[in-house]
Amino acid sequence: MVKHKCIYWRPDLHQNKEGELFANVHLLIGCNQGKIIDRQVMADEIRETFPQAELKNIFAGNIKLSSCFNGFHIASWNEHIPKQDYPGWQQSEQGMPEYSW
Repeated sequence: MVKHKCIYWRPDLHQNKEGELFANVHLLIGCNQGKIIDRQVMADEIRETFPQAELKNIFAGNIKLSSCFNGFHIASWNEHIPKQDYPGWQQSEQGMPEYSW
């Protein structure tokens, strides 16, 4: 299974009162069928690292335009989180991914 886990830090948005930075957390999977259960599994994987991510705030979709992720399924969660190392997650200071969904 092709999987890409990335945190896009948003330096253009202010820190919250706890000093946390806003981030777009994306989990991309290249080969699943896009069933509800598949999307639930993706949301659960985000919640393994970020237990504060509520299901009602995790969005799912498909990558529509990308140089290397066309057709991938995406689960996305956006929130203020502590800026630290998150094992298994790539981190980008650019703030925006190169793909659209």
